[in-house]
This record gives sequence, C-alpha cells and structure tokens, in this order.
Amino acid sequence: MSRFWSRALIYSLLGVAVLIVVFPLVYMLGTAVKPNYQIVNLRASLWPSQWEWGNFVRAWNSAPFGRWFINTVIFSVGATLGQIGSSLLAGYAFAMFDFPGKRILFYCLIAGLMVPFSTVIVPVVQILADLHWLNTYQGLIVPNIASALGAFLIRQFYLGMPYELGEAARIDGASEWKVFKSVYAPLATPIISAFAIISFLTNWNNFLFPLIVINSTSMEVVSQGLSVFQTQFSLNYDLLMSAASIVIIPILVVAVAAQRRIVEGITLGAIR
Repeated sequence: MSRFWSRALIYSLLGVAVLIVVFPLVYMLGTAVKPNYQIVNLRASLWPSQWEWGNFVRAWNSAPFGRWFINTVIFSVGATLGQIGSSLLAGYAFAMFDFPGKRILFYCLIAGLMVPFSTVIVPVVQILADLHWLNTYQGLIVPNIASALGAFLIRQFYLGMPYELGEAARIDGASEWKVFKSVYAPLATPIISAFAIISFLTNWNNFLFPLIVINSTSMEVVSQGLSVFQTQFSLNYDLLMSAASIVIIPILVVAVAAQRRIVEGITLGAIR
C-alpha cells in the first residue's frame, strides 16, 4: 500500500508540473483565436466563445514575417553550425590532449556557463561597431559561434571514448586531424544531435542580442518582430498572441519530435 501511495504522489507532482508548463501554451493558443475585446475582459472564460481564425492572417499581413523568418533561420542555423564546430574542437582538445594551463582553461570554460551574457554585451557590441558589423548577419552569427555548454558536453562524452582507437589510427599513419574527423567525430553523433537541437532552439528564441545589434526592420528576427504589435498607447493582444503562436509552432514541433534524441544524447554524455 505504501508503494501505491508513493507512486500516486509522484504522478500527482508530475501532473502538476506538466500543467504548470503547458498552461502558458494553452493560454497563448486560446488567446490567439479570441477577439481583442474578449481578451481584455477579466470575466471572460479561458476558452474562446467566439473563434477568430482570421487573427493569424491579420498578424501575418501586419508585418514582414516572411523576411523575419528568413533572418531567423539564417541566424539560428549559422550560429548553431558554428557552435557545433567550435564545441567539437574544444571538447576534443580538452578530453584528448594534455597541454600547459589545461585545467585553468577548463575552469574558465565552466565559469563561462555561470556568467550571464548581458554582463559582456557592451564590449561585444563595441567591437562589432568598430568592425562595422552592426545590423549584419555576421554581426549576429560570429559572436555566437562559441558555446561553453557544447564544449563541456562534448568533452564529457569524449572522456568515455577509448584512447586506443586514436592510437591505432596514428600507428596506421593517420594525422591528428584524420583521427579526429574519421574516428572520434562520427562516434559523437548522439551528443552532437542533442546539442544541435538545444543550440538551435536557444538561438531561435534569442531576443536580447539581436535587439542590441539590429536596428532596421529588414534585418530583424521573429523574436524582435513581435514588438510591432505593442505601441506606446495600446497593445493588440489578439494579434500579438497569434504572431507568437506562428513563431513558436515550428520550434515546438522540433522540440517534441526530437525530445528523445535530446534526452539520450545528454544522458549518454553524463553517464560516460
């Protein structure tokens, strides 16, 4: 009987956690198909009494969402590819090589996980301004091609790889680059896939950095574009929620479809 109540308590807590996570999404989707007067009415029910499917069309036509989606894809894919490449090299070096200052550099890497990006954004933007990279794709992508999290995850994964695999390849005459590219990199596919998904979702939702770097409508990303529905004196809740639904649906599909790969990759790296 005690085991039954233990399971009941665990499932109840999990159910509450799921409701806490899902409720904002349900509220957003429900609000997206309501008329604005019903949204601002505090006595209105959560479920819409009048369905306004045209909100999605109006939201899409109210702003250049097509251009913003292209900018977001370029930024997210470019930054993700850069983070995968730099993390693979850094993780491999930390796991496989011994060099002076390795421990100190690794501690600095770990410390980078604890420092909010907002604390270093001013010097980063100053450097971009000196390079005339503000309001450009390279200004968005280049400062985001390094990831302390990715380097740490891949380093932990490589620590569990047999060193003898590389030694055998070196005895056969393979260069260090060949060993990395042909022996170790293919073995890291699970953790690379998991990190790639996490990195893409993070970059897609990035708001602060594009807000500082980009100052023209044609170069904005979707996270910035949502502010077009908020003016100094009014806020179009219906269009804002419809636009937010348009923005979040692609990454929600990716996250749900790839959740098993994310868990498997991170768990495998942690166990190793």
